[in-house]
Amino acid sequence: MGTGNGTGSPAADTPTEVDVVVIGSGFGGAVAALRFAQAGKRVLVLERGARVSRDTHQVDLDSLWKPHRASYGFHDLRFRGKHILPWLGAAVGGGSHVYAGTLKRRDDWAGFPAAIGASDMARHFATGEEMLGVTPYPSYPPYSEVRATRLMYKAGMRLQDQEPELVEAWGPVPLGISFAPEHGPGKPGDEFVNPHGCRQRYSDPGEQSILGGDIDAKNTLDRNYLFVAEQRGARVEPLCEADRLERQADGRWAVEFRRHLPSRGWARVRQRWFTWRPRARLSAPERVIARHVVVACGAIGSSELLLRNRDVHRTLPDLGPALGSRYTTNGDSLSLIVPFRLLIPVWLAFVALVACVLLRQWIGAGVAAGAYYLGLLASGPSHEPDVGTTNSDNIRFKGPRGEPQYAYIESGRYPTPGRAFLAILISGLTGGFRPGLYKALTAMTKVLRFLVPPFGAIARTYPIPFLQMGRDRAYGRVRLDGAQQATIDFDLAANREFYAYQDVLAKKVARAIKAYWLPNPTHKYLDKLEIPHNQGGVPMAEGPADGVVDHAGRVFAYPDLMVLDGSIIPESVGPNPALTIVAVAERAMELVVAQVAAHGTITAEPT
Repeated sequence: MGTGNGTGSPAADTPTEVDVVVIGSGFGGAVAALRFAQAGKRVLVLERGARVSRDTHQVDLDSLWKPHRASYGFHDLRFRGKHILPWLGAAVGGGSHVYAGTLKRRDDWAGFPAAIGASDMARHFATGEEMLGVTPYPSYPPYSEVRATRLMYKAGMRLQDQEPELVEAWGPVPLGISFAPEHGPGKPGDEFVNPHGCRQRYSDPGEQSILGGDIDAKNTLDRNYLFVAEQRGARVEPLCEADRLERQADGRWAVEFRRHLPSRGWARVRQRWFTWRPRARLSAPERVIARHVVVACGAIGSSELLLRNRDVHRTLPDLGPALGSRYTTNGDSLSLIVPFRLLIPVWLAFVALVACVLLRQWIGAGVAAGAYYLGLLASGPSHEPDVGTTNSDNIRFKGPRGEPQYAYIESGRYPTPGRAFLAILISGLTGGFRPGLYKALTAMTKVLRFLVPPFGAIARTYPIPFLQMGRDRAYGRVRLDGAQQATIDFDLAANREFYAYQDVLAKKVARAIKAYWLPNPTHKYLDKLEIPHNQGGVPMAEGPADGVVDHAGRVFAYPDLMVLDGSIIPESVGPNPALTIVAVAERAMELVVAQVAAHGTITAEPT
């Protein structure tokens, strides 16, 4: 896989002194980079990942972030502790490349510092929505024809009629994705120039999202906040990973980082396949001096970086005991439904068909084949859980005691095994897979599914995932392991009641559309959870006794040091948290830019 503009080679004109260093380019870091650049500051953004494009990020092992194996993709998936598998982003644009594009507002600020509760957050939400191009999932073709989306709309409508005291809302979700206009100009898949002047592509529901179909169509941060920041003079350095922060005698900050140096040719093959204990190839340490530093590496990355500087490098010894605390999962869990009405009869007919063929009972085989095909026709087409955006619909529920905005169920999308295998095979044989090819695979496999048993039954048996989340009250702690990497201690038992409530809701949704409900086997039997909505670890609070930063992300113990990302969120947001992180960052930067203009320094509010 190529690395776009991030080659890992030191640039001759890389500045050694700037006004602001932003470490990380996700939702908080991108906001900070733009607002500081607009304030006339010299801004340097250090991002461990590469720039993302359809040409460089393919459907193969290179889509994963494993630099020790010469892979620099934007999906960072590693277990962090016994139970938690965080899904993190590693790219210019951070987590905006791996999230589903879902951008919802949090309705209240209970659990946050009082200053946020008293502020006008609606204004900052609106700013974020405008920058990110938020729009509801379309109600016109071809987007409205995605069968899995229509199924969830039906479930929400029926369930709200049956239990109006439980269901708060249902329908399309607000998304940071570019959809082709209903009446043109442009159609799905066409290129266009967005309001910020950046080239993008209209979403095509036939291009599988996770296999690259959202690249260019999703309004990722490199298409808005970071793009505009670079136009205003900010410099983004890809494949640069910060390691050490130290305050200098003159009050400025020294940030030490290393560049990832991707291997080429045989060295790359050897590093990936033939090295027993591979290590990431890194440059010698480089250093940049800045007046202000913003740490924005996400809940896991920022916790890890600050813990390493407090406990290993000992350059930030005054970071208090709250560092690493209040890690939350936003109640993330997963369950499954199979909306195959005649699941058991069709599979029994197929088994009977195979038995009759083996026994040479041709009349019986004909009867069984007839029953098989009639069952497929009566069940209707497959709901195609691999077609459409990763998330297009949701149902919002009250809590068991009537709490508003308490739990959400969204239907997800994933590449089905057969088509995913063909995509990976094409990538391996040709060296590249373009998302548009998925449409050809879909057309070909639809014919196979109808003509060749049991492919039709298999297609209808593919489950649709239910993405479940909400306002749980379980907290974990981020700490460093022996390799100085972040690991998470999280007590799943503290969340059992919440997970049980989510499953009750999911079963209600399944019954509303007469689908089979299944638990997530890795959660139920292995106590393992994939968490895309990691929050906390560097929590905001009223003072240093309870948190690390104040309500604007300013570190209590150190002037001119900020943290601005999901790590400062002190409790589970409930809805998908990306827009809340953006709004909190917009509010913080409004305060901080004014503070710098007035006093030249960034300091936490006195308690």
